[in-house]
Amino acid sequence: MQDLIFHEMPEIEDASLILGLTGWMDGGSVSTGAVGYFRERLAARRFAEIDPLDFYIFNFPVSSIPISVYLEDGRAVVQPINPMEFAALFRPHCRIEDGVIEEVVYPHNDFWVAEESNVVLFSGEEPHVRWGGWCDCIFGLAEELKVEDLWFIGSVASPIPHTREPRIHASVSSPELKEGLEEHGIGFSEYEGPASIITSLAWHAVPARVNFRSLVVEVPHYPFLEMPTYPPSILKVVQTLDDILGFGLDMSDLRASSEAAKARLDEVMAENDEFRELVTKLEEAYDYEEAEHDEEAEHDEDLLRRLIDTIDLEEEGGEQ
Repeated sequence: MQDLIFHEMPEIEDASLILGLTGWMDGGSVSTGAVGYFRERLAARRFAEIDPLDFYIFNFPVSSIPISVYLEDGRAVVQPINPMEFAALFRPHCRIEDGVIEEVVYPHNDFWVAEESNVVLFSGEEPHVRWGGWCDCIFGLAEELKVEDLWFIGSVASPIPHTREPRIHASVSSPELKEGLEEHGIGFSEYEGPASIITSLAWHAVPARVNFRSLVVEVPHYPFLEMPTYPPSILKVVQTLDDILGFGLDMSDLRASSEAAKARLDEVMAENDEFRELVTKLEEAYDYEEAEHDEEAEHDEDLLRRLIDTIDLEEEGGEQ
C-alpha cells in the first residue's frame, strides 16, 4: 500500500481512530476544528500520512470557458469566469524565491497519535478520485495498528437557531453499534441523496472488520451571515466524544469561545429586526420538535427555506 506512508510506528493497542475532513461536512469548521482541538489538548504527534498525488484533480480542463449564473433584479445573468482563475482553484500552491522552487503544497492527509490517551487522529481532505484506494489507506492503517473503532466528526447546516443546543445525529456501519449512543443524547440520521467519502468508508467498514460511527452535529445556517467557525457545535461534538471515550478534557476555553460566538450573534439579532424574526421562528420550530419528539417532524433545508421566505430580508441584513 504505497499511498500510506508511516514515519514511525506508534506503540498502541485497541486504540480509537477519530477522523476529520475539510469540505462538504466541515460547516462551521466543526470536523477539522474538533480534531484539531483533540490534537492540541491530547498533545498528539504526527506519525503517518496519505500521499495525495493520485487522489486529487490538479489540472481541471478549461478548453471551454466556465460561466457563473446568478439572479439580478429577477433576471438570470450569465457571466464568463476567467478560465485561469477557475483552474487555479484546483492547483497545488507553490513558492518560488529568486528562481528556486522552495515549496509545493499539496492537500494534507495526516495521522496523529496520542499514546497516553490511546487514540489516533486523522485530519485530511475528501479525495476527488480513487475513493477505493483512499479508503484502503484508512483501513490499512487501522489493520496495522489493530484499531477496531473509527469515529467521524462532521456537521450539517440545519434549521436551528443559535439560541438552542445543537443536536447530534449518528449513522453507523452495523445496527449493534447504535447501542449506547442514545444515552449520550445522540439521535440517528435519516437521509437519502449524494454520498460522501465518509458514507463510503462506513459502507466498506463491515468487510474490513472495523466499527464505524459517524457523529454529525447541527450548525445554524443564516443565509445573510458568514460563520466560517461555529464554536458551540465544535464544543457539542467534542464534549460528547470526550464523554464516550473518557479523555477527561478541560474544555473551559472552548466553552468561553462558544459563549462569545453566541453573544456576537445576539448583538446582530438585537440590531436587525428581520434576523430576530427568523430566529424566533426557528426557535418555535425547534421547541415544537423537542416537545413532541416527533420523528416525522420536518427538520431539513426545506424548512429553513420556507421560514426564510416568510420574512422580508432587506439588503441591510447582509451588512450586519
